[in-house]
Amino acid sequence: MTQDSQKAFEIVARLKEASKISDILREMRAAGASFGYDVFIITNLPAEHETSTQNCALVPSWPEGWRKRYFERDYLRIDPVANHVKRTTEPFLWSEAPYRSDEAGAARVMDEATEFGLSQGFCVPIHHLTGPGGGVSFGASRLDLSEDAKAALHLVSIYAYQRAETLIREGGRVPARKAPRLTAREIECLRWTAAGKTSWEASEILSTSQRTVEFHLRNAARKLDAVNRVQCVAEAMRQGIIA
Repeated sequence: MTQDSQKAFEIVARLKEASKISDILREMRAAGASFGYDVFIITNLPAEHETSTQNCALVPSWPEGWRKRYFERDYLRIDPVANHVKRTTEPFLWSEAPYRSDEAGAARVMDEATEFGLSQGFCVPIHHLTGPGGGVSFGASRLDLSEDAKAALHLVSIYAYQRAETLIREGGRVPARKAPRLTAREIECLRWTAAGKTSWEASEILSTSQRTVEFHLRNAARKLDAVNRVQCVAEAMRQGIIA
């Protein structure tokens, strides 16, 4: 396990104990010292019928002036980073979010972000089986992330988003979903995946075929409403299915 992966699991363990949104805010701000980002935001994407994006931010840690301008001017609808979240499940750098040169609104959002010291960033899309839900975005004047650091932030982001959603839902007195019943084999496969093992490595450890491991992981992902393995592991940890 890499140093960044170890940090990620330590952060996830603390996020698991978060009892209020301010706990998530504090933990994610502190994580910036390890990964090099200055600010972050956890947000939902607006539904088509929503007339305002003001309530989309779950845990905002943007500079106050930028946060106010961003949501008052509905930039979430034209932000090329937010729009790219709808098209991919893979984390990406802000610079990798495509937009045409004639998209004045998109260019304006990116240009104005630099006024607040947000020249570079990294975004983790969060998708449900029904489609994109939102994302976690990290910003800085300069952000240099290794591939290991990106993978670590991927895991942390999924867990932070899901924990924030849970706390907000519980605050609204909406009953949480009953934890799905996973088989012992599905849990074993998830544990080895969480430990950084590939499907082939897990199959060797469990004395079974790689195809069987992948079958159990797909079933676990379906039961946990996850679209990829990282999200599946994070959701299993959030629900206490694996430690």
